[in-house]
Parts: sequence; structure tokens; C-alpha cells
Amino acid sequence: MIGIDLSGKAILITGALGAIAEHMVRRLHEAGATLLLTDIKAEQEAKRMLDEWRIPTSSYVYFTADITDSVQVSGLVNRAFEQFPTMDTVIGHAGGCELHPFATTSEIYFERIFRFNFFAQTYLARAVLAQWTQRKIAGHLILTSSYVARMPHSQISSYASAKAALENFARSLALEYALTGIRVNVVSPANVAAGSALKVFDEDPAYREFVLRVTLGRRNSPESVANTFAFLCSPLASEINGQILSPDYGSGIGNRL
Repeated sequence: MIGIDLSGKAILITGALGAIAEHMVRRLHEAGATLLLTDIKAEQEAKRMLDEWRIPTSSYVYFTADITDSVQVSGLVNRAFEQFPTMDTVIGHAGGCELHPFATTSEIYFERIFRFNFFAQTYLARAVLAQWTQRKIAGHLILTSSYVARMPHSQISSYASAKAALENFARSLALEYALTGIRVNVVSPANVAAGSALKVFDEDPAYREFVLRVTLGRRNSPESVANTFAFLCSPLASEINGQILSPDYGSGIGNRL
């Protein structure tokens, strides 16, 4: 049986305290990785949550940061590389939204959703890629998208547009940095039974019907998403670049829309 051993590897994860991220953090910790975790929550709250997840303090470093602020992102990336100068894997996981019909979503809030789900990831990429280029590290940047980048629901126009932009951005970076050995990939699950997606699925009948129709009646478990990230972080994925990996049960097959 092929196992995944990430012992000796340091991995930076943004959005590290979310519902799906919990399973990612658990899985990567089980594989032996040292985790550099960042979220907007204060350090005391983060420690409480990580204690509940049974992640020992010896296996992670936590940074509080607002990833929609490029100055804060640059600062946390600099601190991460100061502590782990050879770090070669970064996961841009932060993102999310609730239903926001275009007609009733203010201009400010629409842009805030887009900034959180797209521009914040470009801030992370810019800071990390600069470090890898300067240090001549063949790093691996992994971004989190969603199946709605290709199958948008009617009430998530900013979020779906941001994820579509993110996937194209990742492929563009893969092309630009290919000769440096730096790789960029995306994990794009279908509807996951956790976090805000679970809440909307439970509360909105139209969204629930849409999800069950386009996902062939099966939703993703957060564990399956975590396993996809663990695979991409491992040597098993060393020749994967510029790809959108979709642990989605084949969502959209047969054009069920």
C-alpha cells in the first residue's frame, strides 16, 4: 500500500481554521508535516480550536492575518520563510461566501467577496513566488477553487466569477514559472458537506436541488478534499502542474444542468 509521508516538510496554509481546513490540517499533521497556519482569528482562539482538533503545539506555528490586506500577507509570508527558509509548499485555502443575489448585493459587498476569493490569492502568490524565485526553490503553490467556477449557481455571481478567475490565474502562473521548476495547481471540489456550503445546502431548497442535480446526487466529504491536498503535497504528485484536480464525484457529467 502506498502511503503519504510528509515528515520534514513545512506547509503554509491560509484559511486554516475553517470547516474544511480542519480536515486538511488533521490529514497533513497525520502525514508528519509541520504546519504554518494562518487565519483572521486571534491566536488564543486559534489555539483553542487546534487543541480541540488534537493538533499539538509542537507541530504548528500560527499567524493571525487578514489575507485581503496585501501588506499583512507579505508580512506573514516573510515571517514564515524566516522560520522555514526552505519551505516549498503553500496552500491558498482561504475563501467562501453565502448566497448573494446580484440585485440585492451592494457594490461594496460584491467587491469584498471577489477580493477575498481572488485578489487575496494573488497577494499570497506574489509574496510566495518572490521568495521561491529569490531562494531558487522549486516550490508548489496549491489553491482552493470550487466546481461553481464551471457550473455557477444563480445566487453566487461574485464568488463563482472569482473562482473562475482563480483557476485561469493558476494556469497562467504554471506557464510563467514552468522553467523555474515552480508548480501551481488547484483543488476544485464540488459541494462539500461542511462549513458555509453545508449551511446553505440545508437552508435553501433551490440551491439544494441544484447541488443534487449537478453533482449526480453525491456531495463531497471534507475528508476527500483533505486527501486530495495530501496527495498534491506529496512526492506522488511531483509531475502535476497547471491542473484543476476535482474530487467531485464527476459533477456535471452528462450536462445535467
